[in-house]
Amino acid sequence: MSEKNYFFIDCSKAADCCNKAQYKEAKLLDKAKLYLHLVFCKTCRKFTQKNTKLTQLIKKSRIQTCPEEKKEQWRKEIKKEFAEERT
Repeated sequence: MSEKNYFFIDCSKAADCCNKAQYKEAKLLDKAKLYLHLVFCKTCRKFTQKNTKLTQLIKKSRIQTCPEEKKEQWRKEIKKEFAEERT
């Protein structure tokens, strides 16, 4: 592997690394490669800014997921209502 390929990544790898960095899953070397890529790539800089903003908005919204038990209860209720409508 040449030095150029070792330190420079393409846009798809930069996007993957950006996503991992948002969730603190990226390694230090991957972050360094991302930041080096962002110096030269305006498109990826914009993607990173938007991705960061989206992550912050989701955290700020305090969205809670519905428990699987509640979803199953709703499914049963819907099936029951459809069955009653057909009779």
